[in-house]
Amino acid sequence: MRAHSVSRKLFQVFNAFLFLLFSISIVVPFVNAIAISLSSYDALATGSVNLWPKGFSLEAYKELAYSKQFLRTFLNTVGLTVVNTVLTITVSLAAGYSMAHKHLLGRSALFIYLIIPMYFSGGLIPTYLLVNKLGLTNTYAALVLPQIVSTFYIIVFRNQINQLPKELLESAEIDGAGETRILFNIILPLVLPMTMAFVVFSAVAYWNEWFNALIYIRDREMWTLQLQLRDILINTSQFIDQQTQNALIGGAPIVHPENMKMAALMLTVLPIIAVYPFVQKYFIHGQLVGAVKG
Repeated sequence: MRAHSVSRKLFQVFNAFLFLLFSISIVVPFVNAIAISLSSYDALATGSVNLWPKGFSLEAYKELAYSKQFLRTFLNTVGLTVVNTVLTITVSLAAGYSMAHKHLLGRSALFIYLIIPMYFSGGLIPTYLLVNKLGLTNTYAALVLPQIVSTFYIIVFRNQINQLPKELLESAEIDGAGETRILFNIILPLVLPMTMAFVVFSAVAYWNEWFNALIYIRDREMWTLQLQLRDILINTSQFIDQQTQNALIGGAPIVHPENMKMAALMLTVLPIIAVYPFVQKYFIHGQLVGAVKG
């Protein structure tokens, strides 16, 4: 017993130490990025910035705040994230409820038909050719329509709804509730924790979307925030030339390229981080008790 207790304590110490190292590996680079984004040009030029800003400066954030292109891509990303998330969750929940409905004929065949594309997709080139053939290239529809249906979400919703008490749904039907009312007034509150988890997963995925925008969107005004961030990280020399001209002509303060990169990175990451505390409570799944008519 004592040996077991000692080994248990050793495991707990090792586990805590491992998670501490893991946390440090995540927090330290993030803090360093914040420090760089808030430091002055001279401090970054000398490479003296570590975990605390030196020569506190908000010039990089001001540059981005006055950048019409950055603000436009930010609004584009917010709109696409909201639209895609709402459509994906609504379609997945409705499809999961339909597949779990006892009156749906051929549910097993439909389930097999639905699950096959999840393992065997057409691939990038056929998808691009299809989107291009439909005339969706360089439109927001190319970033919305191909991603609305999530087979994984549909299957999970279907399985979760199948586990709900049948008496609950039957009593609603007896009381004269329609399918839409049953779905949104009865089923949705019962699967709300899982729904909110999927909302967060989808929102994060759509917020970080850049590859589809890269291959489908040609107009810079329709870019997403992540694609704009990629452009800032790659085209450093172009930014240096532009800011040097501005400094020589108008006397504007020079912003270090690393300053701009980290500021753009922070503005891209912080909105998602700010949302998490408000939806964290939904990750704790409660038990279904009562609510069944006798």
